[in-house]
Amino acid sequence: MVTQEEPDLPTCVEEKPSLGESSMSSKEALNTKDMKMPKVSEVTTEADIKPKSMHRAKIWSDVVENLYRFQQAGYRDEVEYKQVKQVDQVECWPETGFVKKLQRRDNTFYYYNRQRECEDKDVRKVKIYVY
Repeated sequence: MVTQEEPDLPTCVEEKPSLGESSMSSKEALNTKDMKMPKVSEVTTEADIKPKSMHRAKIWSDVVENLYRFQQAGYRDEVEYKQVKQVDQVECWPETGFVKKLQRRDNTFYYYNRQRECEDKDVRKVKIYVY
C-alpha cells in the first residue's frame, strides 16, 4: 500500500514585533539552520513540465498565432509562461482569443493587436511542443 505524506507548509502564526519590542536576539534571528524550510525543489519539479517532442507549424491557425506570440516573448508556450511568471491566466482579447499582453523574463511587456500578427513567412518558424 502506498501512502502519501503531506508536505510541511510554513504557517505564519506570530506577528512581527514592532521596532521597540524585539522578542528574539540577533543570534536567534540569524540561526536559520534549525528552522524547517519549505521543500521548494519538490514543488517546482512537480510543476516543471518538459515537452516530449517538437515539430514546426505548416499552416497558420489560432493555436499557431498564440504560440508565435509566446515564442516572440521568449517562452516555449503558455505552459512555460505560466510556470515562469507564476500566473493563472494570460490576458487575451475577448473577440479573437489571441494573447493580448505578455511579460518577458526581463520584466518588459509585449502588447499585441487583436488581429493576426504571425505572417505567412513566419509560420514555419513557430515550434509546436507536444507534452
